Amino acid sequence: MTHTDDGGAVRRPRLPEPGWLPDPSRLDIERYWDGSSWTSRTRDRVSKLERIPATGWVDEPRRGRHPGRWFVSLVVVGLLAFGGAGYAGMLPSWMPAPSGLGLGPPAGPAVAYPVFGSNNTVTYLARSLVAQQQEIDVTWIQAQGADVMSVVEDAMGEVLSQNPYVFVSGWSVKVGTAKSSLRPEYTYSADEAERRRVATASAVQAVLATPDVQSAQGDRATVEALHDAVLRAATYDRAAYDAINAGETTASSGQVAQSQEAYGILVEGTAVCNGYAQAMQLLAEAAGLESVVVNGMASSGFTTGAHAWNKVRVDGEWLVVDATWDDADDARLGRDYLLLDPLDAKLSTRTAGDEWVVDANAGLYG
Repeated sequence: MTHTDDGGAVRRPRLPEPGWLPDPSRLDIERYWDGSSWTSRTRDRVSKLERIPATGWVDEPRRGRHPGRWFVSLVVVGLLAFGGAGYAGMLPSWMPAPSGLGLGPPAGPAVAYPVFGSNNTVTYLARSLVAQQQEIDVTWIQAQGADVMSVVEDAMGEVLSQNPYVFVSGWSVKVGTAKSSLRPEYTYSADEAERRRVATASAVQAVLATPDVQSAQGDRATVEALHDAVLRAATYDRAAYDAINAGETTASSGQVAQSQEAYGILVEGTAVCNGYAQAMQLLAEAAGLESVVVNGMASSGFTTGAHAWNKVRVDGEWLVVDATWDDADDARLGRDYLLLDPLDAKLSTRTAGDEWVVDANAGLYG
């Protein structure tokens, strides 16, 4: 482009002196500028060693400026910069990563408590919820072309089943054209939630330090010791059970909320089935065992309706542990539902649900 000064004389833009300059389309090389146009000569930007002319570069007689070429060059440089920033971890968490826009969720915030999940989406959400983030970015799901609501709903079922340090009473998802986010409703303030986590974690360490657990030899003996420790610590919360059957929820009742927590068993000494299962989950994992919480329905037994129990991997086999039903009588340590084969007749009145693990991983636990 040319322009004129006030006297009408044509003033052309000043061009660079001849020499090696950054290539307009590649960040790793320099190209020789002859004072009026680019040449085919290139060299490595770091070593300064000249290269064979790049394939496809053609010297042309200069016929004026070429807006199209410069536009393409700028686009290429921008894409390269985007890619470099992505690999350096400098992009916002919602922005799709380069070279595959499908690398999955970020790791999430660092937290001081263990999180559990069968895939990276679950653990990402769990870390974000333990950190009590008010808005959790899930735009990467949208960038992958997946349905944000269905992916989040599937993952959140597992998050809330498997993570005793998460305190959430509800959640919603907002899907926008450029960004999607999960918005949790936390059961407690950040300070109260942290108090409960600290107390629960301390109680876990106290159980692990008991002589029975310390002297246990092998996976089976360790599970038995942890199961018995839970029964000694707890009494089934009949009042919370009645409140739940009357329609109370974790959002409407503090007693019901606490009855669902490992905190209820390990610190306060009472909870319903989910609290027992959450406590077993923390203790088993802290002892180096693999454990999951299973949610489902029981048609008859010590309790009926919605129910929760554990599966623990012992000597390569997933076995059922139901501390709740073994605690029907506080006068003795029941072991009727300890380390049962999943097909045992004692378990015939219960059915596992489909919300405690993401659909794709339902077959991982026997």
